Amino acid sequence: MLRAQLSTVELERRLADREKEYQARITLLDKAAGGVASGGERVDARFAELLAFVKAIVEEVHREGYAIVPDLFNAADVARLNDQLAPLFAVSRRMFDTFDPNGPRQSPHIHNVLAKTRAADDVEVHPVLRTIVGALLGHDFVLSAGAIVMAPEPGSERQQLHRDDGHYTMLPRPHPPLVVTVAIALDDYRRDNGGTHMVPGSQTWPDSRTPQADEVIQCEMSAGSVLVWDGAMIHGSGANITKDQRRRTLSFNYARGWLRTQYNQYLSIPRETVLSMPPELQRDLGYHLSARGLGACDNQDPLTYLQRLTAAGGDGAQATLGPVSDASKLRGQVKVAEGREGS
Repeated sequence: MLRAQLSTVELERRLADREKEYQARITLLDKAAGGVASGGERVDARFAELLAFVKAIVEEVHREGYAIVPDLFNAADVARLNDQLAPLFAVSRRMFDTFDPNGPRQSPHIHNVLAKTRAADDVEVHPVLRTIVGALLGHDFVLSAGAIVMAPEPGSERQQLHRDDGHYTMLPRPHPPLVVTVAIALDDYRRDNGGTHMVPGSQTWPDSRTPQADEVIQCEMSAGSVLVWDGAMIHGSGANITKDQRRRTLSFNYARGWLRTQYNQYLSIPRETVLSMPPELQRDLGYHLSARGLGACDNQDPLTYLQRLTAAGGDGAQATLGPVSDASKLRGQVKVAEGREGS
């Protein structure tokens, strides 16, 4: 009985801390919306309207764990992205086709998109998108898992339910948002093509609670819309039971800026020097996989990736390095995609 009481008190304290942090972010949004610009003039009405729109999204994410921003990108934007990301989606399809038909067949995720194509750059810097992320994580945020594309093919099985901030195992739940993921729909999200499964409210659950079947919903939205969720919310890609329709997505995964080293060892020390160092020193500089896969490069051990990158000719060869790569074919496809982007 006493242990249960202590657990309840601790849960209430964590929820109170989470609420306090949330209210601080809402207060900043309210001040910005009704405030005065640096030159003394009132905040532009359109900016105030944007902040009111963002506030509603922040409130929904705080309450439900996720929100849908409908039609943030228009049909032309979606068509351009699907065209320019086509080489990566082709790699995803080839990988899926190699899976054992009798084994697990979940959609491959193509990581490190920002090193493989410039197609996603303008999306990531979209002012509304960045304002939403900043309102959820504070002004100091960084790309964590970075940019990812995925396209569950017909026959893709349902992804295991999980949390995107599960890497940070020593931070007890519930807690304020540490990670935020945004998913741009490049096809309509429907139940039959694998629209994402969500467990609303699970961002406030302790680790000990698991969802029941009736607590899981499935997200549906139109192409060009954006799904935003707290990394603590339980979710997972759905099964694609269609015969001939994939569900293409471009995602960005962010974390609070303080979830990183004090000094950037990767940039401070030349890569050639790192390769000549003792293994223990390489590890202490961060060239290894930490708990739950933190520090990976294209889902590889970072030292292995650095060795492959150096052998391939150094910076600029990333587009052909990942486990997502069929190197000879992808190299040509990415060049074609880059040509399209420049036209």
